[in-house]
Formats: sequence, C-alpha cells, structure tokens
Amino acid sequence: MGHQISALFSGLGRFFEYPVKRKPICFYRQEDFTATGEPHKKVSDAQKMPMTDYDKLVDLFYKRLAEQRQYNQEMKEKDRRWSIQKVVNRFPGWNEVTIANLHSLFLLFDNQSNGMLAFDDFSAVLESLGDDSTIEVRKEKFHAADTDGDGWITYDEFLLLVYNFHPRDEDQLTGLALLCNEVADNIQFVSNLTVGEQLEYGLF
Repeated sequence: MGHQISALFSGLGRFFEYPVKRKPICFYRQEDFTATGEPHKKVSDAQKMPMTDYDKLVDLFYKRLAEQRQYNQEMKEKDRRWSIQKVVNRFPGWNEVTIANLHSLFLLFDNQSNGMLAFDDFSAVLESLGDDSTIEVRKEKFHAADTDGDGWITYDEFLLLVYNFHPRDEDQLTGLALLCNEVADNIQFVSNLTVGEQLEYGLF
C-alpha cells in the first residue's frame, strides 16, 4: 500500500513538473519603434504628406548618384576588358582566359603585396602550374628577367618571363607558355560544369 501511494505521489510530481509552459519570445524590429520605445503609427498612403521640393531634390540627387555609380562601374569593366585585350595582343597564342589566370596567380603569390614577385614567389607560381624545371634553370631565367637586378620582377616582367621561358617552335607555343594555356583551359572547363557533372568527374 505504501508503495502504491509513493508511486502515486511521484506520478503527481511529474504531472505538475511537465510540460513546462513558457510564453514565446517575440522579436521586433527596431525601426518599428520610436526612440522612446513606442510603436510607430502606421500611416496609410492617403494620409501621407506630399513630397516637398527638398524631398524631391534629395530623391533626384540619389537617383543621379546611382546612375553615376553604374556608369563608372561599366566604364571600369570596359577598361579592364580593353587592358586584357592589349595584353593578349602582346602575347600571340594566349587568350583572355590564360591572361586572367596568370594575373590571378600573380596576385595570389604576391606575398608582400607590392606588385612584384621574388624568386621564391615565382617558383611557387611555377609549381602551381605544374612546371618541372630545375631550380638552377628557374634562377637563371629569373635573373635574366630581373632587368634592374633588385631581386624582384614586375607583372610585365613576369608575363614576359613565363611566355619566353622556353623557346617557341616556329611561332608555336611550347613548354611553360603552352602549359599556361592548358591549365587555363582546364580551369574554364571545370568552372562551366554543373555540380552534378563535377561529381561525375570526381572533382569532389
């Protein structure tokens, strides 16, 4: 009997303990309230005050500002495409994708962020491209490209060095210059694949 009574009281204890009911937490946006914490009164469109000349002037200013920013962005993109095209014209056999990939590699390995590469940085670029030349050959080519002898090469010197790393065969790209094209083509091929296609190729 005592066991049953204790079981009954323990059951009642659980009954009063669960479930715990609490009020839900409500979140409100700060902009829905005034500085004093009172909610803003919603004003219907019919009750809104007409725009003053000052409001119209401000709206016109921001509209023109947005148009100017869009124009500047378009011109910047146009200049970028034009500059890439100029570089492509200097290096026959390379296309915009190859130049863009080399530019990305140059920025990636510019560890000092000074717009130049040291020998170790340049060697790391070659490793990322899959070049298997020896350290001695790389040093020889690097020092030949470093015209002022300060131990650094600029972006233009970098492009010339990579392009002329191996001699061309009857105006046909060979060696490192050809490898840059192949790497850029592979990157473009992968970037054009869907996620499912990348899974099929085992890229994940």
